[in-house]
Amino acid sequence: MSSLWLRSNESLADSLSLFAASLKRLRAAQPVDLAEVTQQLQAAHEACRNLRSQVLSTLPGATWQTREEYEELLVRIEGVLAARSRLMALAEELERGRIVHRRAIRVDQVNQLREQAITELKYHAELGTEPPVLPGPDVDLWIEWACSLKEPEDSAALEALHKGFARLDDFVADLEPGMWVVNTPSTV
Repeated sequence: MSSLWLRSNESLADSLSLFAASLKRLRAAQPVDLAEVTQQLQAAHEACRNLRSQVLSTLPGATWQTREEYEELLVRIEGVLAARSRLMALAEELERGRIVHRRAIRVDQVNQLREQAITELKYHAELGTEPPVLPGPDVDLWIEWACSLKEPEDSAALEALHKGFARLDDFVADLEPGMWVVNTPSTV
């Protein structure tokens, strides 16, 4: 999770801990500084608002009633953020690479498919819902893996790719062996 999430969670935990200590003193009929207790509660409320906003910005339809449900949502959000990050990393990988072919028209056709795939990946990564699951290995191995898929033995991965990422599937299906070149600092 991002540092903003961690800070908000820590802020909520800290302010609730202080507030709980004040409540414990009250239960024991010990004096408390009312302004301090109010400030502790306000800090907890602000942290809660920040966390709710962060949860709902990642999963707009999310609902929860208990701390356990909230923690389950955090696990789900971690998965969503990881999936979005993976989609953006693949989009960046597609932007870094280039198409080579002996015919310029073929390069243009495949580059158009590549641009559509990049747009699709970014769309899913930036959408306010859970993105579809991108099958396959890490991004640096992904294109090679996707180009090696064959029916019927890889039908589950092909179906997941086609259902979740139709433009990316079109791009990979149109790549011929040797057409994809990953730009490295020496080839840029």
